[in-house]
Parts: sequence; structure tokens; C-alpha cells
Amino acid sequence: MSRKLPPLLALRVFECAARHLSFTRAAEELCVTQAAVSHQIRALEEWFGQPLFRRLNRALKLTEAGERLVGPLTSAFDSMADITADVAAGDDRQVLNVAVLDSFASAWILPRLANFHQRFPDIDLRFVARPIEEDALAAGDADVEIRYGQGHWPGMHVYEFLKEDIFPVCSPALLEGCDPPLGLADLARFDLLHDVMAIDWQHFLANFGVNSINVRRGFGFSHSHLVIQACIAGNGFALGREALVAGPLERGELVRPFAEAMPSDQSYYIVCRHDDADTAAVKAFSYWLMDEVETLGMKTVTAAA
Repeated sequence: MSRKLPPLLALRVFECAARHLSFTRAAEELCVTQAAVSHQIRALEEWFGQPLFRRLNRALKLTEAGERLVGPLTSAFDSMADITADVAAGDDRQVLNVAVLDSFASAWILPRLANFHQRFPDIDLRFVARPIEEDALAAGDADVEIRYGQGHWPGMHVYEFLKEDIFPVCSPALLEGCDPPLGLADLARFDLLHDVMAIDWQHFLANFGVNSINVRRGFGFSHSHLVIQACIAGNGFALGREALVAGPLERGELVRPFAEAMPSDQSYYIVCRHDDADTAAVKAFSYWLMDEVETLGMKTVTAAA
């Protein structure tokens, strides 16, 4: 028998706002923005075709429809919390849902999963590949996210665990017949590959005083792992992000012909809700990531905000 239900996320947000009679306090409890709470409430009211709150100057009040909903919803969510706690208590294994960009997952996480399993055999990771513009924590799809940026995510617990440099890389085959040493100005002889997630070629080359190269030529890609594959295939030079090209460099699929490198103004962060920061699974995953970075000798920072 099919059930006609409104969006469950919107119901959860409504129940929280109704308990507090405050969008602000609901946002704090759910670790989302007040705008996100308002959006979910508006969507639920559109689904019902009637208002659930009376929005007064300095207060919220439930409408008759809202009053009818809140009690049963609170009971239902309490029952769900109780039964999931009972089920979890009956099994020593823990499940951690991790949202991550597919480029970082394929190039950095997957080759190291065996190390995690060896250290933490009772924690099962469930990975959710996500576009950079989506917020899997707010959607309830993940317990923790690996984000790439500058660390500005208000209301979240944030750990910066990996910094990286950016530098040109290419296939060894692309350099056949070239007489070393090469300088950055020699890039004028090659096609350039473009990654929307990295520093652009013009910015990179200008930083080292090279301004005479046509940086618009070559292929462009919206996903970093496609740039790497195109580079391995010999289609040109790419600006390699250190975390993503470490494996191909180690395997000899790519080479780094120049010493010049530019620190990225973005880093990798472990992001979670404040209530989840001290859970055993989140701490284990965080410590493992930082230990892996240290093992590779890459730049690591342990910072909480």
C-alpha cells in the first residue's frame, strides 16, 4: 500500500520549529541556517495548502492545522529515535555516512580504505558522492562531509586536515623528444588542460612572471578526475592538485617537470554537526584522515572551529 506523505525533511524541520516556536532555535538544533528552516516550512505549507504558523511581530504561533500536526509528529520522531537506538545498541558495528566529492573519493579515499578497515574494523563507511554546491548534512544524507574550500561554514564543527600545492603535471610520453631542462615558458609548445576547481593557468603563470602564453587553448573539464585522466592520456599539461595527483605521480603515470608550485588558497576540511563531533565514529574517521596525510608527508593542519 503506497503512502502519500509530505517530504520527511520538511516534517522534521516543522516539528523542531513547532517545539521551540522559533525558526532561529530550530536552525540551531538542526545545524542549518534560518533561511533553510524557512524554506522547508514554506514547502510544507505549500504541500498542505494552508499555513502552519502565524508569523507575528516577535513571535510564532501555531495555526489549528499546525497544532494538529505537532503532537503526533513529536511522538513519531521520539518512537523512531527509540527504536533506532535499540537496534544500534544490539550491534557493535557502527555506520558512518560520509559525503565527499567524487574526485577526492576516487583519487585519495578509495586507495586507502583498506587502512581504515584494518584500524577500525567495527566501523562501516557509507560514501555519498555529492556536487560541491549540495549540502548533504543539511539534507540529512550524511553524518560528516569532506569539503574543499576556505573553511567558512557557520554553525558547523570544522577540522582542516589537508593543505595542498598546485603545480604543472603531464604524461611522460608528452616529453619524449624534449631536451631538458624545461622552463615554464616552454608550456607555449603544449596544449593546456583546464580544471574549474583549481587555480587557472593565467593566475598560476603570472605568479611566476610568465605572461606571454595563450592560456585559453586546450580542453576544459568540470570534474577534476577527468582532467587527470586526460592528462595521463597525453592530451596536455594540467595544473595538478597535489592531493589528487599524488597517486599517478607515484605510479609514474604523470611527471612533474617543473619545480614551481603555488599553495592553494583552499584546503580539505572534515565538517560535521557540533553534536556529532565527539562521536566515536566521527573521531575515528577524522584521526585516520589526518594520520594518512602525515604518513604521506603532506601538509596537515589540525584545527577546530
